[in-house]
Amino acid sequence: MSARLLICLIVCVGESSGFSGPVTPVAPGDDVSLSCSSGTGQDRWEGPQSDNTMRVNLNKTEYLLIKSFKDQNAGRYVCLNDEIKLEMKIAATNDESVLFRVSEGDSLFLFCKDLISSSVKATWSWRPHSSGQNIALQPDSAGKRLHFRNQDNDFSLTISKVDWGDSGRYECQRFRSSSQYKTSFELVVVRVRADPQQLTEGDDVTLQCEVSHHLPDTRLYWINMETQENFPNPHELRNVRLGQRSWMCAVFHRSRLKALIPLTLNLSQHLTTTTTTMRSTPAPHYNNMGPGFFQKHFTLISVCAVFSVLLVLIGAVCWRKKTKSDASPECLTISSLLWAEDDDVYTTVIFQEV
Repeated sequence: MSARLLICLIVCVGESSGFSGPVTPVAPGDDVSLSCSSGTGQDRWEGPQSDNTMRVNLNKTEYLLIKSFKDQNAGRYVCLNDEIKLEMKIAATNDESVLFRVSEGDSLFLFCKDLISSSVKATWSWRPHSSGQNIALQPDSAGKRLHFRNQDNDFSLTISKVDWGDSGRYECQRFRSSSQYKTSFELVVVRVRADPQQLTEGDDVTLQCEVSHHLPDTRLYWINMETQENFPNPHELRNVRLGQRSWMCAVFHRSRLKALIPLTLNLSQHLTTTTTTMRSTPAPHYNNMGPGFFQKHFTLISVCAVFSVLLVLIGAVCWRKKTKSDASPECLTISSLLWAEDDDVYTTVIFQEV
């Protein structure tokens, strides 16, 4: 009777859960990449939602990326006929992970923990991609950005504000009795940029996605987040429009999505002005206007005006003399000559008898 009850409980639990896919343990801080292909490209992964989950659709395939795995990411994920259950790993094993992080923005958690009750010793080492030499990492000399846990056989390492120079291979070696265990992490740093950075609508721009170390079978793509179109890296964008601000660099390693780095273009719109046409007398145009031009021009006008007034007065005097009976038959006529030389204006008045 008890055997039948036990069988019933096993069958009932299996039917109630309805889960038949694989169970995958994931270390804290590690990344998970899932893909689901469909004929329409509209199918999506369904599962726990969190702020460290990103998704993108490329060539009718949905990619789901869980960055730096946490407790809230554990659970069941389903897309069409694909089904998987993710669980949090409670102890480190002899694993090797490849992690991509953004330069000067991301933090990195490297999990290294042993569940054995006896005391365990551990050491951290780093081999930079730039030099290839192993460097021992010590808590007292690692700097402020590196934090070692070092309690209850937990030797996990946190790197805050990942820098371009942090690229390399990190290893945590644990020693207990006569046994040795090693967990390795390959860190590749990624950065994105637009050249030029300041843009106006209609300009040309080059999108660059760079990695600190190029691992075999690594591919980089640019994704237009408005149209979901993808382009090889680097991408030359001609005559950029306002609808092309949002881009994403997708990093694939061994056909698995490993990183999504956003880039928003600093794009400004062309300023448009309204021109009002008014009827007006065009201003005179002068060529070779030196500093003394206006002074000379003003002096010449003034002299001409004075001379004209003088000429009118003399003419009026002569006309009065001619109209009088006792007027002298003689009268004066006047002729003038004006010329300008450099900055001086000259005038000559000649009186003649008639």
